[in-house]
Amino acid sequence: MRVTCPSCAAQFSLESALQMDAARSALMRALAMPAPLAGLLAQYLGMFRSKGRVLAFDRADRLMAELLPMLDAAQVQRNGITRAAPLPVWQAALDEMVELRAADKLRLPLKSHGYLLEIVFAAADKADAAAERTTEQQRRSGEHRAAGDDRIERLQKLSLIRSAFELQLVDRGESIRRLHEIGYGEEALNG
Repeated sequence: MRVTCPSCAAQFSLESALQMDAARSALMRALAMPAPLAGLLAQYLGMFRSKGRVLAFDRADRLMAELLPMLDAAQVQRNGITRAAPLPVWQAALDEMVELRAADKLRLPLKSHGYLLEIVFAAADKADAAAERTTEQQRRSGEHRAAGDDRIERLQKLSLIRSAFELQLVDRGESIRRLHEIGYGEEALNG
């Protein structure tokens, strides 16, 4: 089926018109991708194309549409489990995919994002485990209590300053100076 351009009256096939719409949509999605990943994503999308063929714009658009929400949310989800995956994790995973392709260790063309998502999830899982180990180590060593002890000490000092001011043992100016020393503003005198 042939259609006519409303602006210039040129005639072209309906398939061409649909491809132009898909190209426009793919371009808009590409522009929405985070800047540090743009080049890597272009290389990654090339992994979905068969030898000797071009990647159709509508397929490129669909592939980017699947990734964009995960990139925007800085998360990855696999098997019902969600992990935080900031852009550096995605970037490292895409780098790994490019390296695997260069080493001819991937079966191309890719059919889905499954392998990339596994790499991202593994890296995110490893980061979560390291953070949990650090937290647990701080708990065991008592580091978490130090922050609580500091808060209690500050509150005790605040209480002493307020009491001294209320009993008129020190004037307002001296009380405010002492409050600033422990990180409070003058409004803490009235509280």
